[in-house]
Amino acid sequence: MNNLYEKSGVNLKEAESLVKQISSISKNIGRFTGANGDIVSTCDGIGTKIIPLYKRGMYKTIAQDLAAANLNDLATSGAQAIGFMDYIAAHKLESDKISQIILALTEILKEQNCPLLGGETAEMPDLITEGNIDITGFILGRGKGENNISLKEGDLIIGLKSSGVHANGFSLVRKFYSDGLLTEKEFEETLTPSYIYYSKVLKLWQKGLIKACANITGGGIEHNLKRVVPNFELDFDSFEKIPILEKLKELTGKDEFYNVFNPGIGFLLVAESFNDDIKEICKEFSPRIIGRVL
Repeated sequence: MNNLYEKSGVNLKEAESLVKQISSISKNIGRFTGANGDIVSTCDGIGTKIIPLYKRGMYKTIAQDLAAANLNDLATSGAQAIGFMDYIAAHKLESDKISQIILALTEILKEQNCPLLGGETAEMPDLITEGNIDITGFILGRGKGENNISLKEGDLIIGLKSSGVHANGFSLVRKFYSDGLLTEKEFEETLTPSYIYYSKVLKLWQKGLIKACANITGGGIEHNLKRVVPNFELDFDSFEKIPILEKLKELTGKDEFYNVFNPGIGFLLVAESFNDDIKEICKEFSPRIIGRVL
């Protein structure tokens, strides 16, 4: 492995070490969501993708990616979203720009039947570099918490295609771009907004069509699937081929690519069968069988 991601400033091994050291605090550590009784929560941001998006004035994409990061995590639990909050830290608060993010976020969340309850902004010139912001989202939901219903050998792993890079691996993407290894057009392709799977996946849970889910975020496809399925096999040749992801695979090296990026699959379902209902509900995401539970 080339360890290019670590050289770009992100140490996945240290992140895993942190999770292990604090895992005794709560059974929720390491899961996609936290749960206390029937209250389920998420907390996520969009990493360093915020840097080029904010500089380029792509405020709606910031909102879409933030909503996707949290709603897709919530989708793994089968819980219904009841409210969203945000936290924005800025070098200098620019109300005309920040307001565009919040207005776009409100509309995107409304489409998912999730109200924006409020949030917090902070101006921190000593912490956030000039011209930059950071943004984090939080969701409250109501449901059972993460599901993992009687998984058995032979259950199918179904992949839903991604829109592209989504919002992970951007320290490495930005390094490739600054080193001239990605063209301007290719870099723009990496900034495509993330898909939101939440409403479709929630419908699958409500109909009892799936047993478990995984949101493919930082750490790649196998790491995230292992959070809900202990043993499995995947057919990597069946994954959706997206040109910008194929270019990143070429630059990163196959092994490291699968540990950093989504490989054209942005969300996974585990089901007993790949029936017509699943195909119809998720048709916009080109669902396909990509593996099996062992």
